[in-house]
Amino acid sequence: MIELDIYRDEPRGLPQETSGATVVGSCTDTALDHCFEAKNAAMGPILNLPGLAMLYAEDALIECSFPDPRDFNVRVHRKVQGLNEIQRFFEEQSEFIRYVVHSEKSRSVSGRTAIWEGVMSGIDGLSRDPVRYKAVFELEFDENDHVSRHSCKITLAERY
Repeated sequence: MIELDIYRDEPRGLPQETSGATVVGSCTDTALDHCFEAKNAAMGPILNLPGLAMLYAEDALIECSFPDPRDFNVRVHRKVQGLNEIQRFFEEQSEFIRYVVHSEKSRSVSGRTAIWEGVMSGIDGLSRDPVRYKAVFELEFDENDHVSRHSCKITLAERY
């Protein structure tokens, strides 16, 4: 089992598969692992919006494109900056991000920037039906391993 500590640059324990990815000694890899493990925990049954927002730097920027939860044929494009705006964005989306689990398919890391590709599975906020999205996140981390830039494209993969 790997223990991740946000105050360290390296995981403790033996490298192993976590969420479909092998943890290596890179600081950015560790920050990426921590980010998605914390996202999955914060988006659980007890939605922790302040905890989710705290993954981001004070002046972080989020730019994202995703299907409108009310009409999957319409794309929503959002750009928010700063912790207050980010937390407000998560509050607006709270009914739709509850119960979402991120599962990694691939990643690439260059310096402090990581590209994460995977699947987001969860429960649709309106219909309560299971739903699955394809997701690509580009995350840039600051020197404290907080997300300073978050760009994502989310597309509907399937509804059950």
